[in-house]
Amino acid sequence: RTPLNPVLMWAFATAENEQLDPELREGLEMICRNVELEARLIDDLLDLTRVARGKLKLDLRLCHADELLQNALNIMRSQLARKSLLVSVKLEASNHRILADPTRIEQVFWNLLANAAKFTPEKGEISVRSFDAAPGILGFEISDSGRGIDVDVVPRLFKPFEQGRAGNEGLGLGLAICRAILNLHDGLITGRNRTDGPGAVFTVELKTIRILTAEHSEQILDESGESPSLRILIVEDHEHTAAVMRKLLAREGHDVQVATTMRQALEILHSSRIDLLVSDLGLPDGNGFQVMRELTNISGAKGIAISGYGMEQDVERSNRAGFSAHLTKPINMVKLKETIKQVIAGH
Repeated sequence: RTPLNPVLMWAFATAENEQLDPELREGLEMICRNVELEARLIDDLLDLTRVARGKLKLDLRLCHADELLQNALNIMRSQLARKSLLVSVKLEASNHRILADPTRIEQVFWNLLANAAKFTPEKGEISVRSFDAAPGILGFEISDSGRGIDVDVVPRLFKPFEQGRAGNEGLGLGLAICRAILNLHDGLITGRNRTDGPGAVFTVELKTIRILTAEHSEQILDESGESPSLRILIVEDHEHTAAVMRKLLAREGHDVQVATTMRQALEILHSSRIDLLVSDLGLPDGNGFQVMRELTNISGAKGIAISGYGMEQDVERSNRAGFSAHLTKPINMVKLKETIKQVIAGH
């Protein structure tokens, strides 16, 4: 994963230059898409391995499924805009509260939205709605105006390595992983072709949680929905990656410092107030776990771990060290921004 990280981040940063030649920007965006696809293939293969071995574990929390859906939509925003897709969202369910692993449910939404975007032609339509599927059951429906599902594929739709027509990107693992995740949540996923025109419809069902007591108070974002300006410490020994992360987070209005070693990081922690730590776990003179523990001792501020490893035990180790989130390389900047929002908001 590590070699993909600076490639993705520099291409992303350069493509944002408004003075860039359109043809060059298009080429850089193609690089970004393919690097992200490569990373997604790695993630899918790892997830499939966990499923096959019964090692896919959940970090269950009380969460709001509509917020997880919105997070997935935010990550997909540029991909949807690139094809000028019209997306309509209707949240009509009476209760969106679920006991679930938020990262995994967001992954399900992302997979379904990514499939809808991939198979829908330019200026097509994607419709997302929530509804009360049954008492205590929350339903989500994602439909598109694409080519639909091949009839011979429908019976095998949720089996690994099913891609439908030749030439499709990916390994055909996404839907199989979605089903595995939902099975662990005692949920359900189905897929079919639309009856009112071309396109596919996928339905997800999850059990809801009724809250009888007052909601826990939550730290909120500002009115624009953006995270406030933060003092962020990036700890990353790969200088190119650190430089791009610093540049992109500074564009968001954050005050960003960079350390390339554990010693530098500890010196900054003891001399500056830090609101958020974003740290690689592998450092030349130590590791990110030590930096996170020291930050916890000093101020109790939160941290995001960055690693080339994303197995269940890797995430658990980050959590034990005090990190609030664990991201695997290469880092998608949209995902990093969303994660910062969630961590600061306390989700």
